Amino acid sequence: MTGDEVEKLLDVLVRAQNRFHDLGMRRKAVLSQLPLNLTLLFVTVVLVIVDPSSLTAPGFLAAQAILLALLGLCAAVPWQRLPRCAVLAIPLLDFLPLALIRPSVGGVISGLGLLAVFPVIWLSGSGYRPRLTVALSALASLLMVWSPLLVLGAAEPHSLVSEIVVPFMLVAVAVSIAVLTMSGVAQQRRVEELLARSETRQRLLDTVLDTVDVGVLVLDREGKDVFMNTKQRQLYLASVPPSAADVDESELLLYRDGSEQLVPAEERPMNRALAGEQLTHEIFRLGRGPESRTVSISAREFNDATGERAGTVLACSDVTEVVAAVRARDSFLAAMSHEFRTPLTSLLGYAELLLDDPSLSPAALSDLQVMSRNARHLRKMVDDILAASVEGSTPELPRTRLDLARLMQQAAASAAPDAEAHGIALVVEADGALPILGDRSGVVRILDNLVSNALKYSDSGTKVTLAAERDGEWAVCSVIDEGFGIAPEDQRRVFTRFQRGDAALRSGVPGTGLGLALAQEVAELLGGHLEVTSQLGVGSVFTLRLPLAD
Repeated sequence: MTGDEVEKLLDVLVRAQNRFHDLGMRRKAVLSQLPLNLTLLFVTVVLVIVDPSSLTAPGFLAAQAILLALLGLCAAVPWQRLPRCAVLAIPLLDFLPLALIRPSVGGVISGLGLLAVFPVIWLSGSGYRPRLTVALSALASLLMVWSPLLVLGAAEPHSLVSEIVVPFMLVAVAVSIAVLTMSGVAQQRRVEELLARSETRQRLLDTVLDTVDVGVLVLDREGKDVFMNTKQRQLYLASVPPSAADVDESELLLYRDGSEQLVPAEERPMNRALAGEQLTHEIFRLGRGPESRTVSISAREFNDATGERAGTVLACSDVTEVVAAVRARDSFLAAMSHEFRTPLTSLLGYAELLLDDPSLSPAALSDLQVMSRNARHLRKMVDDILAASVEGSTPELPRTRLDLARLMQQAAASAAPDAEAHGIALVVEADGALPILGDRSGVVRILDNLVSNALKYSDSGTKVTLAAERDGEWAVCSVIDEGFGIAPEDQRRVFTRFQRGDAALRSGVPGTGLGLALAQEVAELLGGHLEVTSQLGVGSVFTLRLPLAD
């Protein structure tokens, strides 16, 4: 054995700095054999004191020589290259010197048969085939006590029985050690399984956190960093001042969105989170210049198994592109407001002047009224879009008394030129008034969408009917076409934004999938609803229900 191997053995025996199971097979073999050799050395010392003449007994000398040879084998044989069970030959051979010692000095020192407990523990504690090792321990123990009797010719029945107590005790020890070993092995495997699962979950969690496009920072209860994923490290570097290597959190370039003043220390997300405050999607800017990043920060505390506060988790979402897109949208809507309103105002002004011209024919006056009404509707739609974009919610719709039947007739009149151009008959069936409370522009928008849709998806030579009726407390308007129809699976999503049915897509008719969704939203704002029934190749019926004013 090398000096390093001896040092490690001393670590296990004296300093207890290494675990037995962490040693190699050679060191394990030496440590397993060493207790028997040391005990026999102690027996030798006792014999020197009690009966020195026994030291020269041939059996005792042979036993000492065999045990020293076995200890040498433990240190010399490369057990790691041999099968695992090969090392168990050593404890089996230990029974031979023990069989020689008992008759040689057994009369001087009693109980030498119990020295067999060392090879028995080695065999049964090896964990290799417990039943086999226990059986080998039992057989070797019997041969240890009976072999001398057989060799000396003293193998009488009563002498054989009298020697059976020691083997019985050794078998009991072997069974106990085997049971304990197997329990320990099972427990160790269970612990290793749990550790492997824990490590797998930890690696999975680390991979997930490094994969998601959200910065995650975990702090312990003292505010020290426990974990920071890759995205959070990138965001942290964006907030570090130029030419600075390592800075304190209070020195990071952190600004409120739209401000050029650094956020005070007490208002910084980390300090607020450590003070117990919950943060939900608060917007900050990290760094300066074109490399700065706008982030949305949320923070929550977490507790340990006992319910005590264990730390804080901060999540940082990079919303730089989203904020830029929102600002671009606002700029576009502001420009659109100017670009749309200016020509619409001019158009409406000239239309009002022409309406006062007495020389206009009735037909021209009717066409001019349709043009003026649609221009006013368009201006109201622009105003609603702008109001919704500024307020971030659906605009409130004013309630005025309206006649749904009349609005249907006006919608049909507005769509009549388009219907005539496509060769589609447009019919209105409305006998009496249908008073409702609602927003004129909103209701006209619904009717225009429904009629426009019916005309777009109908063939030349077909008919589109606008039917008005009362149904209890409801004013009902049905737009009936003889067009392509809508498949049952598509009917569930025709009122979802940006969704179009397969038949509509195949038809090649242009559209965004917004018209019906917006019509449904306006109908619900007015206290009503919009529904559809359809059959492929037959046509569709869109039904608008609004509460009657009376």
